[in-house]
Amino acid sequence: MENVFNIKYNARLDRLELPKEKKTSKVLNFIKKHKFFSVACTSFLTLSFVNFYLIYTFMKVLQNI
Repeated sequence: MENVFNIKYNARLDRLELPKEKKTSKVLNFIKKHKFFSVACTSFLTLSFVNFYLIYTFMKVLQNI
């Protein structure tokens, strides 16, 4: 029912068409539907990058001693 207003008329082919859904809109719809999973994944990735950065800087400090 939500695609009723997305119908476009193609004058070249003389028919009505539904536009294809873009990848970015698919990703945004997935994030909207699965908020907990999205938050869990983004926090995991963020904390992983912070962890690797802290390990890297600690190794540099140890090498300078």
